[in-house]
Amino acid sequence: MKFAPLWGTMALCHRGVTHYWGRRVTPDGDITFPPLPCVREGHPARSAAAHRIPTPLKENSNVSSPSSLHHLTKSDFKLGHDCPFKLKYKKAKYPSTLQDNEMLEFFAEGGFMVEAIAHAVMEANPNVVFEKTLQSGRYSARLDGFEQFADRIVLTEIKAKSVDGASPDQFFKQRTREVNGDWLEYMLDITFQVMVAEACFPGVTVVPQICVVNKNSPCSLDAIYANIDLIPDSDDRDRSLPRAVYTGDKVALRADHFLEFINVRECVDLLMDEVRAKAAELLDFLDGKRPDITPQLGLSPCKNCEYRDADETKNGFAECWGPTPPRGMNLIDIYRAGNGSNEMKAEVARRIASRELLLIDFPDSLLAGGASYGPTRRNQKQAVVTGKEVVGDGLAAHLAKLAYPLHFIDFEASRIPVPYLAGMKPYEVVAFQFSCHTIESPTSTNLVHREWLNLRDVYPNEEFLRELRAAIGDRGTVLMWSGYELTTLRHVRRQLRERGLLSPDLAGWLSGLIGPVPADGEEDKTVGARVVDLLKISQAQYAHPLMRGSHSIKRVLDAVWSDAAHLWSDPWFAEYFKKSDTGHVLDPYATLAAPPLAVDLAATDESDDTAVTDGVGAMRAYQDMLYGQHKNDPSIRDKMRDSLLRYCGLDTAAMVIIWKHW
Repeated sequence: MKFAPLWGTMALCHRGVTHYWGRRVTPDGDITFPPLPCVREGHPARSAAAHRIPTPLKENSNVSSPSSLHHLTKSDFKLGHDCPFKLKYKKAKYPSTLQDNEMLEFFAEGGFMVEAIAHAVMEANPNVVFEKTLQSGRYSARLDGFEQFADRIVLTEIKAKSVDGASPDQFFKQRTREVNGDWLEYMLDITFQVMVAEACFPGVTVVPQICVVNKNSPCSLDAIYANIDLIPDSDDRDRSLPRAVYTGDKVALRADHFLEFINVRECVDLLMDEVRAKAAELLDFLDGKRPDITPQLGLSPCKNCEYRDADETKNGFAECWGPTPPRGMNLIDIYRAGNGSNEMKAEVARRIASRELLLIDFPDSLLAGGASYGPTRRNQKQAVVTGKEVVGDGLAAHLAKLAYPLHFIDFEASRIPVPYLAGMKPYEVVAFQFSCHTIESPTSTNLVHREWLNLRDVYPNEEFLRELRAAIGDRGTVLMWSGYELTTLRHVRRQLRERGLLSPDLAGWLSGLIGPVPADGEEDKTVGARVVDLLKISQAQYAHPLMRGSHSIKRVLDAVWSDAAHLWSDPWFAEYFKKSDTGHVLDPYATLAAPPLAVDLAATDESDDTAVTDGVGAMRAYQDMLYGQHKNDPSIRDKMRDSLLRYCGLDTAAMVIIWKHW
């Protein structure tokens, strides 16, 4: 049984006891529970006043200050801490390329599952309140969890983020005891909440805790995810309700779950002065009282700013930067410029400061800085200078080495925080779909397509491997775009070995594909001789002006397809050739029928620098189809299944299109 400090008392931070809050330990080591105040409305005998809890100054009420003044929520604060001008554009309702990403990530990362399970565990206290809004002056914060006791208030921030255990030490840098950068944004968020709570409840102890997922903690309960129901997200629903609810045995879940509730008061105390000062500064900035605050132009966060090219008339990026070259011709779009040599980064900074922003003027001698990125940057610049695609001298040789049959594969997988089976740990990889296009020989006239999608409420990884082997067999080259598929296969192999589900025959085949099982303690990074990463070939040997420095498969496909008349009429790809009403050739993904729900199946969390895609849209659609609010609607399920198959099929067809163009 694990314990961690909770503001002067001891708090159970794992599982095994129904009531998880406010333990006290007697001299004999016995655990006692303080009286639990009841703050139910309409129950004056057990009201907050009866327990001497001050009434909040402003709580769920309108602000008395003039309506013309801006207010600062915790999401405003997080955005403004990153960039005050992004906050300014948000308040002005400028269009953004990330407007739907928060909910998309919430579903893709399994945030709704963690929220539902955390609520079920915390409801052991019948007086816990979820999504409570506190407001003090011009500050407001919506709290994931709010608990009011006689001697303290406990605020809980629920995050679909993994930890190694219950120790708060993981939130700090070892040498300086500063907050670790990986956790800083979360701790700033919680600190802002505490700032508002302490203003609402002066003199009351506020205990902040973060609820996260212990990735090393197996759970003995089976199919937890099947007991999580999504609540339809309508405009008129009660926002105090959770987005998802746990419908299973809550008592059993409280006794055996994988969440950690960790006191973060030390983090809050370290950051409080900074948060108070920054919050006041942001309000002054929004009020127009800080003309000294000017845009801090640079590679980050400007290159991938959500206000860049989001709208022609309300263009926040343009307001910060002024006139600039178009995307792809701007030096901030140089491939991995932030990973260049110190000399290169200094020159980029100098040119930004002096407004010398044309990529074509950047010195060739500095492009090689940063290990293996030199060829990619030089090809990128050449494509911009010439306005034509660039084909490296080594591209033909790379392609000539490929042994037939050629298998182009793409996977969709999910890392949900809820274990699929009893005994599994959170965030285990679940491979739920693949597509494979095969060219048998150099003279083949047929493009063979095989696909698989798990449609049953079962752990699918063993079937996934068997079906994949049936599709790609034991010979030929296996082509992929990025290392995502390799990583997925390594995770699946480890899981099946641990569970005793990997047969010797399948293990031998897998070792031939991705390399042997590493020795204990060694990192699994081997690559089998059959595997070829087309992304690496693209980065070293190819560039196109329309790629704008990115090597994501969708960007490369769009560039290749835009003027490849020889591919439009190819019978392998003719189904993807369509024109818009204005006569422009459509991106192949735009030719697919829209899915039955408002889910962008082509959405990814890709970075223009890394070109690694994780299929965020596909993960959300799959989760909804199998255990979301539409899981019992056969019509929606069938339509979503068809959409998933079409989109994944195009992912591998895209590789064939690019390969054939090369």
